[in-house]
Amino acid sequence: MQVIQCAQAAGVSPDTVRHYARLGLIKAERRTESGYQQFSPSTVARVRFIRSAVGLGFRLSDIAELLGMSEQGQLPCPKARTILADRLNEKQHQVEHEMALFRRMKQALKAWAAMPDGVPEGHHVCGLIEGLPWNAADHEADGKRRRSLK
Repeated sequence: MQVIQCAQAAGVSPDTVRHYARLGLIKAERRTESGYQQFSPSTVARVRFIRSAVGLGFRLSDIAELLGMSEQGQLPCPKARTILADRLNEKQHQVEHEMALFRRMKQALKAWAAMPDGVPEGHHVCGLIEGLPWNAADHEADGKRRRSLK
């Protein structure tokens, strides 16, 4: 089957199939004389597996590792558990960071309700932002923690 047929059968876009092929996650059985990639029906199941794993938070590099283990006859499920636990931990930290940001935004909006708009003067740009009750070091610490997760 050609790219578009494989994509339709797997419920993804043709670009997704091509992307996975470029990354080596799936392989074309052959190319036609006109250069079209031809995929086997088993590729559809593999694309569906990839989409399911992505939907659980696995990165494509994680999926490549799991597929490689499977192809070598190794059991990928223990590794999948470990990876998912790591991704869950990362997601928890991201959610905590986002919730802290959400709370700061709510606090700022509430505080700003009673503050007048000011005209910029000298080195001041916006008194609302510059007059926030928390310090920039708290926000920088959040940013450093988020960057360390990547």
